[in-house]
Amino acid sequence: MRLSRCVQQWILLNTLVLLPWVSCTRLETIPDSGEDFPRLSTRRSVSFREDVNRDENGEGPVRPLFRQRVPPVRSTTSVNRDFYFPGPTTRRRVTTVPAGRNPDTYFENIREESRQPGRSSGSGRDRPRAAAGGAEFSYIEKDKNGPSNWYRIAPQCGGRYQSPIMLNTSSALYVRNKRPLQLVGQTNLPQAIRLENDGHSAKFTYVWNEGDRPYIRGGPLKTKYFFEQFHFHWGSNESLGSEHVLDYHRFPMELHLVFYNGLYSSFEDARNEVDGLVVVGMFYEMYDRFNEQLNTWTRFLQEVITPESTFTIQFIDTFPLYDVIGDFEWPYFSYEGSLTTPPCLETVTWIVSAKPLLITAREMREFRRIRNRNGAPMVNNFRPVQKLYNRRVFRY
Repeated sequence: MRLSRCVQQWILLNTLVLLPWVSCTRLETIPDSGEDFPRLSTRRSVSFREDVNRDENGEGPVRPLFRQRVPPVRSTTSVNRDFYFPGPTTRRRVTTVPAGRNPDTYFENIREESRQPGRSSGSGRDRPRAAAGGAEFSYIEKDKNGPSNWYRIAPQCGGRYQSPIMLNTSSALYVRNKRPLQLVGQTNLPQAIRLENDGHSAKFTYVWNEGDRPYIRGGPLKTKYFFEQFHFHWGSNESLGSEHVLDYHRFPMELHLVFYNGLYSSFEDARNEVDGLVVVGMFYEMYDRFNEQLNTWTRFLQEVITPESTFTIQFIDTFPLYDVIGDFEWPYFSYEGSLTTPPCLETVTWIVSAKPLLITAREMREFRRIRNRNGAPMVNNFRPVQKLYNRRVFRY
């Protein structure tokens, strides 16, 4: 009896000693993202990296692709407006209840106001708040509602997943096993095109017949995203204008094509969801042959010079997306970010082409003739680059 009791105690002791060692060996199968372990379950980039390691049929084992720690790209200057980083947006915590206020509701309101702006969790229920009171924002830094104060208009503008950013070829993580990025229906003709000067940009919104709306798929995307509209950001000269910065270089203009997730019924329904939007960014560089017109659609810009004006391009004059962007095959960057204007919703997967489009000086003058809501020329309507924080930028 005493001997069997000793044997049982010896087996129990060895089990307790070996159990931690067995548990630790299983951790070797977890992909190393370069971040602390508790963050692995909260970022979509982990599941995305798992996807790109499968074969073309979506089968095969999941293997970690990146194991190195890549530091975020930092600006070499802090005074240049092009590379301005906004300050912290933390608020002072209130611990006392003012006289005459109900303590049951007062602290509840304080907790809501003190929540740090951040990315939605993925369920779609933690929805970002829109711009408070519909306050007008400005691109001029010295204005009250300039870029460094946008977080006062819309709290998410002070979040940690903001756009645009600086794209650096050397520090971006290269994806080898990649699915082709496709724009299906880019030669389809819309029924009409609504051109609008909204006071901040020139926006083209297409009107489609059912089944004709183009959509994007492949690459870093897990589902279809349907085309909604495109607009532009440009500068006062050829040395600035784009929102993203590629290897410390700005381009004179940047095109944004906005898509919404096909799992939702419309752009308005999708914009608040964590996987709701895709924005394709494309740079423009100057073309030195002044006698040629590359982008014939720029002739319509003269119809919306005044702010808040609109113009409908009828079917006979409409043009497909192919006339704007050409072939949809180029190297690109991808990262998780936001809209670049208030409310700065952090629900955007960005795809930024590394191959610029071409535009002539005459066509750029058509853009610079457009007026903003103050009656001044609409130029330099781009947001300064934002901090990368712990995000990863992928290169395809």
